[in-house]
Amino acid sequence: MCEVWEAMNLRFLFAMAVSKCVYYGMRLLGRQASYLPGWFAVKLCPDYLRHIRKAETVICVTGTDGKTTTANLLSDLLTANGRKVANNRIGSNTEFGIATAMTCSVTLGNRCRVDAVVLEVDEHYARIVCPKVRSDYIVITNVLRDSLQRNAHPEYVAGKLSQIDCPHAKLILNADELCSALLLPENPRVYYAIARQEGDGVIPPNRVNDCPDCPRCGAALDYDYVRYAHVGHVHCEKCGFASPAADWLAEGLDTKNRRLTLRHGDRVYDLPMLHDSVFNIYNELAAVAVLYEMGLSADAIRAALEATALTKTRLTEVQVGGVTVVSMMAKSNNSLPVSMVFDYIRKKPGKKAVILALDDLDESKSSERIGWIYDTDYAFLNDENIVQIIATGVRCWDHEVRLLLAGVPREKLVCMQDELAAIEQLHRSGTESVYLLHDMSSYSRSVAALEKIRKVLEGAL
Repeated sequence: MCEVWEAMNLRFLFAMAVSKCVYYGMRLLGRQASYLPGWFAVKLCPDYLRHIRKAETVICVTGTDGKTTTANLLSDLLTANGRKVANNRIGSNTEFGIATAMTCSVTLGNRCRVDAVVLEVDEHYARIVCPKVRSDYIVITNVLRDSLQRNAHPEYVAGKLSQIDCPHAKLILNADELCSALLLPENPRVYYAIARQEGDGVIPPNRVNDCPDCPRCGAALDYDYVRYAHVGHVHCEKCGFASPAADWLAEGLDTKNRRLTLRHGDRVYDLPMLHDSVFNIYNELAAVAVLYEMGLSADAIRAALEATALTKTRLTEVQVGGVTVVSMMAKSNNSLPVSMVFDYIRKKPGKKAVILALDDLDESKSSERIGWIYDTDYAFLNDENIVQIIATGVRCWDHEVRLLLAGVPREKLVCMQDELAAIEQLHRSGTESVYLLHDMSSYSRSVAALEKIRKVLEGAL
């Protein structure tokens, strides 16, 4: 037995040495080195993650949407509190990317050199990764309708997540999202939620609702209020089932001044609101709940939030000549997140222009991917305060057709494949804000597009 252990230990140490060499070699070449070092590590030692020396705290963040934002926010907040943190920041969230992050968390002699590890974990890999890294906290942001080619239906994703065998990990769950709130019932858990707000109705504003029936008895659920899809508070008249009670409840949302009124038991806290979109408020609540469970005080959490912003790859907001320019990620091939972004823009005051740069860069599969466009609520963009919509990229004509079917007047539309040329058609007069919507894979292009928008608004073109 000792000989077997020694052989495995030597195998692990060799795998780590190779992984670190690959990592530093790629960094010297100017590469991100987020995937390949971990690939070598796992291929050389399949149980690599089990041998890595565990940090004091390991946090895994999974779910269909909001993983990257929540994980990066947690990492930033812990860093602001003086903790040394390792994470897979750029979103390489399968076993190989996580192995790379874990390699960076230890020395060559397998001594942990960080206080905490924060890992974004792909929902398909959570059942593999979470037990191996010995998670202390598992944040499941939500289980919503995602890319249909990959995730089929929320029940399929929930089935994958229900296989996580990590009984001692504390779950951080959204009480307003029922598909994830009921997962892994044997694990200890903390719930967060947003109380009913002005504008919340009882009929979902989106066409999508993937949780219409009671999980206990199968009867139709009644919504006390709903925000999007099936996210809200429900009850069942037949058996008495209801959404879980929230340990952290956002009672007041002051979107104008960007403040949260957050109740935890008998105590009420006033905290900064990092962004006024409801999906990012949920991400922030998840982060706050984790930090409190880790023992950080409310004052420490508040100070960290005051000094932190959301990751720039997801959201950038600047002022150009009196016009607010917002670059937002909208996860294309995914009808629900895009619908949520459309709805968010619709509700913002003032005259707006919207630039749709939502093409997936993998054009080899593009013919299979236009179905999500017709499952998305483009009708949210048929609003009198949205004065111009610019559709760009290889799929611009499909976006144009979908916008016309949603009732958007043709005179509001500009459709050009070349992004930068299309932006030159942007109306300057009367436009109070411009929203640039980009995909995960097109962030680098969005940087150039933002610069072009700036020049147009400043009259430099």
